Amino acid sequence: MTVIRSNVSAASRREQSIAASLLAENEVLSPLRKSRGGRLNVFCYVSFRDEPETLHLIQTSLERGDRVLVPKVISEERKLTLHEMNDVNDLIPGVWGIPEPGDHMPQWPTARYAEIDIIIVPGLAYDRYGGRIGFGGGYYDRFMEQISSVKSTGLVPIKASLTLEEQIIPGRIPMEEHDFRLDMLFTASGMIYI
Repeated sequence: MTVIRSNVSAASRREQSIAASLLAENEVLSPLRKSRGGRLNVFCYVSFRDEPETLHLIQTSLERGDRVLVPKVISEERKLTLHEMNDVNDLIPGVWGIPEPGDHMPQWPTARYAEIDIIIVPGLAYDRYGGRIGFGGGYYDRFMEQISSVKSTGLVPIKASLTLEEQIIPGRIPMEEHDFRLDMLFTASGMIYI
């Protein structure tokens, strides 16, 4: 599946990523801010290597006054912790070289995961039914289980991904019981609602 993304030039990946980020802002985040009275709690992965770039979306969210949460991989516990970010320059290379929050960035308490409005996750491939192939570690599946455990009432966060057109496959991705489904995909050519 990595071949899907690595066949896309860096310039095309950046162009598609910015277009998908603008679409996410204009079609989902901006209306969501209005309906929820202002500031959002946005959880977004920080792109790495040949993933669709997320820094544009992160920077735009910060400029709009949103609280931006980014993950830190705790490999020995096979989990993610969330940290509030105020500046994209606060990121440092972490586990496997993935950009992650510096030690000075406050950790978001698990009990507050219920306050997250939208979750942007990475993936290798997607289908049009909410299926996603991740990177095999189960980090985001376990994170979604944590969200479910604290989310007893209220609004459920939107689960989405920025994706390159080349990452959307025909048919269905086989899903297991513990796998979560996405609600929407943001691409350069439009949104896919699921």
